[in-house]
Amino acid sequence: MSKDVYIFEATQDNFDQVVIQNSSKIPVVTLFMGVWSEPCFVISEIFSKLAKEFAGQFIFAKIDIDEQPTLRDQFKIENVPTIMLIQNANATMTTEGLITEEEARVLLKGVHVFDIIDELRDQARSKHINGDTEGAIILLSQAIKQEPGNIKVALDMVQIFIDIKQIDQANDLFSKLPEAAKETDMGKSLTGQLTFINLAAEKQGIETLTEILSDDDSNNQARFDLAICLTAIYQYEDALNHLLTIHKQDESFQDGAAKELIITLIGMLKTTHPEISSKAQTQLSNMLSQ
Repeated sequence: MSKDVYIFEATQDNFDQVVIQNSSKIPVVTLFMGVWSEPCFVISEIFSKLAKEFAGQFIFAKIDIDEQPTLRDQFKIENVPTIMLIQNANATMTTEGLITEEEARVLLKGVHVFDIIDELRDQARSKHINGDTEGAIILLSQAIKQEPGNIKVALDMVQIFIDIKQIDQANDLFSKLPEAAKETDMGKSLTGQLTFINLAAEKQGIETLTEILSDDDSNNQARFDLAICLTAIYQYEDALNHLLTIHKQDESFQDGAAKELIITLIGMLKTTHPEISSKAQTQLSNMLSQ
């Protein structure tokens, strides 16, 4: 059975019931807003989304200060947006200005409103980063048992398999995920990683290709293959430099394959490595304008 989503337009008439009385049962996030304010609209959208995600765990009450001047004056609201967290009839936290969804989630976590699966994912990520990959896998396995259909957990597991060089397992698990999972930001990142890892597996290897280039610097096929291998181990800047060199020397190489791969990497790295992406974009643009 689905839980109720608690989103209200609070007024002077219903404020005591909607906010004050309910605050003794669950936390109430109160947004003092103006309909003319873009930051207010953004925050309203964020908390409306979270109220649906964490249905039944907190109340989101919106107060239009122009429509409700008595409440505005009662709580001494000077600026919008103002977020007020009310528990047991008391304001336990007040913040002004725009906040991000991540900051909103932190706020809710402070009153014990959070997704246990996301908590397990965060703990697993921390363990993996700090070298305890086995512990990370155990936590993700616990998360999968609690929520077998959670694609985020499955994507996390694919990333770990990639990081520990268990590529067959990464490919196998990723291939079983629904297309919707592969279209997420993380899914697209994993698609890119696996594509280059699988392509690199068909090449001669970084050491051999580097030796070939040292003997023949004009061997663009070896340089192109080396760029693929470097991308597979996340050495993106070196890979892009090789591709840019190919494009400068021979634009027609494999029907413009170097340029196509540069554009692919620029798009792939735009979110995760914006500086590298931007630099490559500028270098390519300068070449094209010459």
